[in-house]
Amino acid sequence: MTATTDTPEGSPPRTPERSPSPPSPTTPVARDWAQILLSRLDAINGTLNGPSASAEDEDEDEDEEAAAETAVDDTEDLFDDDVVEEKRKSGGYIRRRQSNNLRSGRHGGGGGAGAARRKFAKVEAVLPFAFHPNVRPLTISDLESCVALENAAFTDPEHRCTREKFEYRLTACPELCLGLFCTVVPSEVKDTGFEIDTLPTAHPVETGRADGAKSVLLAHIVSSRSNDEVVTDAAMDYPRDFRTRKGRNDTGLGHQANGKTVCLHSVAVHPKLHGCGLGKLIMKAYLQQQKGSAAAERCALICQDYLVRYYERFHFEHRGPSQATFGGGGWHDMVVDVQDTPPYTGKSSR
Repeated sequence: MTATTDTPEGSPPRTPERSPSPPSPTTPVARDWAQILLSRLDAINGTLNGPSASAEDEDEDEDEEAAAETAVDDTEDLFDDDVVEEKRKSGGYIRRRQSNNLRSGRHGGGGGAGAARRKFAKVEAVLPFAFHPNVRPLTISDLESCVALENAAFTDPEHRCTREKFEYRLTACPELCLGLFCTVVPSEVKDTGFEIDTLPTAHPVETGRADGAKSVLLAHIVSSRSNDEVVTDAAMDYPRDFRTRKGRNDTGLGHQANGKTVCLHSVAVHPKLHGCGLGKLIMKAYLQQQKGSAAAERCALICQDYLVRYYERFHFEHRGPSQATFGGGGWHDMVVDVQDTPPYTGKSSR
């Protein structure tokens, strides 16, 4: 199971599928965050140098990978503090390397586009086409793709966000929802045997494009605002009359427009791309977007105990057992002050 997810309702209202409206163009803010992250990936591959991880570290990561087999990603997606800048007493800066990153063969000279491609080598080893990530806000037109991704990512239906909840959140607070997409030309993958659940629901990159390229969803984060500091059952719920309700939501359920806590309800990466770094990429983009907007004080989620360490590497603080009861309970509260998240930039120490 992955991060915070929602239990399906007993008998939620269903709405007939309809043709989605054209996807909105990528916003400048989303493009900026994507470029920042890509440049940081260059820095990680091209400007850092140091010894490989110890055998003890390797064993620890292997144990965590086994425990997090069905998590958003495995150990290769764990947060890396390897480029956290520490100020020397002299006033200069150095880069501190952590044990979980830059194993042998993944450090050394060379930067630029080549370094970024090496960072994405695992993705491109899986995909039968070039990987050009596009991070942008989700809209209601992405509803069917979000549902398809969620169903693929979570084998247990009790841990999936329902279609109605996606519809509600993508309508009430789409600005809090982020997707990681990749351009795919259907004809190029037709004869490869490669299949991904979100290709049939994907929208054309542009109308009338000769090759019929589509923008395919590979990962997403879907959230809402809350007045509480941690994720609650009420925050994960939604008002059943949201389609017809006019004016302010006074039910106490779901999105609270003036809330200072952003609750991450669904963090999903397509299972075919686990271990490729996409969970880390979209999480960093999301936290930086929230930090840049200064519209929220904190981000919160709930997770199973074996994922506590995973989210601590994104600077989430473990607040102990959660009182959320869906899916039988057993969750843990994780909270991060958005202003405490480090800057994910590609600054060089040279």
